[in-house]
Amino acid sequence: MALEPSLDNGIENMSLEPANGTASKVLPTHMSKTFHERIARGNNLTKMGNNSSPRDTAMLIAAQARSCVDCPTLQAVGPQATNQAVKSIAIARTFLKQSESIDICMQPTFVHLDDGHTGLLLALRKKARRATGEGEAQQLKAASSTDAKVLAGAISSFAREGRRMVVTAIGASAANQAVKAIAIARKNIEEEAIDITCKPEFTEIDDGKTALRMLLLVEQT
Repeated sequence: MALEPSLDNGIENMSLEPANGTASKVLPTHMSKTFHERIARGNNLTKMGNNSSPRDTAMLIAAQARSCVDCPTLQAVGPQATNQAVKSIAIARTFLKQSESIDICMQPTFVHLDDGHTGLLLALRKKARRATGEGEAQQLKAASSTDAKVLAGAISSFAREGRRMVVTAIGASAANQAVKAIAIARKNIEEEAIDITCKPEFTEIDDGKTALRMLLLVEQT
């Protein structure tokens, strides 16, 4: 399985098609114009669904990261939507490798929605790109059966020591538990003048499966 999406000019323009699909001519719309207008209206939230395209969302994230605006915040409810969101960020980071200076990280929090559901908000921040070694990082794993609170306890403990961590997850449920654990850990340490940022990427493990690897870094607040 390919770990990196192909890079093309999709970041620069998208095609708008009418709902009935009968148009004989499709006019491209420059993405920067689209998101600048949306942000000007006070909307920088992108809602992810179970069937959202990670690649399309990644193109939007990368375009905003390259522009003079804030990156979007992704909202996800449920394991599949959360998995699609994290994959979008990982793909966007792959797109941004073309840049020598721009990278992004995510910081998840919980959100209580009007319909009674609890979701995740994945706030994205621009970061200066730099080599981040993982040789001394604490290796952690998340599975679908992982107790997010237990994993959060381990993340919180290592964060207090200022240690880097790498959380590896295979599958939507495992990725969801990992992101929930990071959100809980951030809450645990919010009064201690430190915070956690996460940089997700794809990795191939021993049996040939593709996993999400989330590099966690501790920063002063």
